[in-house]
Amino acid sequence: MRCLKSKRALNSAILVLPILLGSYSCSPMTDEKNSKITVNNVRLVQDSVNLALTGDVSVELEKTLTEALRKGVPLQFNSNFRIFKFSFLSANNLFEKERKAILEYHGITRRFSVNLLDEGVSPAYYESLTEALAACLSIKDWVFFPKGLLPNKMDGVSIQVKLMLNHQAFPRPISILASSNQSWQLSSGWVDVLFIEEPL
Repeated sequence: MRCLKSKRALNSAILVLPILLGSYSCSPMTDEKNSKITVNNVRLVQDSVNLALTGDVSVELEKTLTEALRKGVPLQFNSNFRIFKFSFLSANNLFEKERKAILEYHGITRRFSVNLLDEGVSPAYYESLTEALAACLSIKDWVFFPKGLLPNKMDGVSIQVKLMLNHQAFPRPISILASSNQSWQLSSGWVDVLFIEEPL
């Protein structure tokens, strides 16, 4: 009788074990970092002639994106800057600038390349992903323009910057996946830029 009970207990344990292992393997990993772009302390500073954009940018890519990059999928990062003035019925665009940066990994050399589109410069190569991401998304001195571009009265004027991963630039099969996968939706959103009236 005791032997029969022992066999039943053993069979129950064998049946429960795969369920527990299955639940564990399907549960999200709590130590997996999420992809994000954070922009802090972003502002316009001026010298005697120009206004220049500056600020701090931090980027984190989760494992899904870094694995795709290392398997040959290029990542395109878009940086957008805009100045517009609200009127009673509309918003008038005063100035805008866009930068497109293609980040690729080269398995043979184990280096990352950054190609800034439409800027007429050769691709730059980096040993680390951190350096390559900085080249793609750094906003320090990226935008500069004469102070006279801004109106005398800043009421209703908005200055913003946005940094994002452009998932629409992926090859079509990956683009379809990226458009429905939250881990590929990487953007800082529009961040307000502080205008400093006097040089720091």
